[in-house]
Amino acid sequence: GVDLGLLPERGRNLILAGAILSILFNPLLFAELDMLQASRDRHRAPEAKPAQLPEEEDAAREPIRPTALANHVVLVGHGRVGGVVSEELAEKKVPLLVIEADDERLAELKAQGIEAIAGNAADPEIIAAANLGAARCLLVAIPDAFEGGQVVEQARALNPKLNIIARAHSEAEVLHLKKHGASVVILGEHEIAHAMVELVSPGGS
Repeated sequence: GVDLGLLPERGRNLILAGAILSILFNPLLFAELDMLQASRDRHRAPEAKPAQLPEEEDAAREPIRPTALANHVVLVGHGRVGGVVSEELAEKKVPLLVIEADDERLAELKAQGIEAIAGNAADPEIIAAANLGAARCLLVAIPDAFEGGQVVEQARALNPKLNIIARAHSEAEVLHLKKHGASVVILGEHEIAHAMVELVSPGGS
């Protein structure tokens, strides 16, 4: 503007002076505003918080009916391994109770006339309904060794003398399951199923 003759030298100086002053005073002004706002917040009456609605209570679960089976095998998990186990036990006419969480597998068990309890066997109420005190054996056929360890631990507490056979995929899982009370831990898949059946069949070791 000065070069084009549109702005006098005095005007340029005033603009520069104003810019410099605004740059200098801006931080001080904002700091003062922050202090003022903090002071107002301290003296302001606290706002009433909206009343919290009471949490809805979970619907009470229907009581789980304990099995009337005795001298039976309790099978936890009816997947690839559990399916083979149940087939062979059915051929041998061994009383069987299955604990399974999957709805489709439960429907298949019902269609086959196999007694089943729906849910997670690590649930104390569910494992208690399996009547482990009168069972001949517990087979833990689920692939999750951590969950299997919880099942084994609870079962061992319910029946210290119970024969508990579990599956594993590694030596570390074998140690984990034995630490929690498994009598025998087997590696493999179909080998697991056949070995489990042999261990609970008459004459098995």
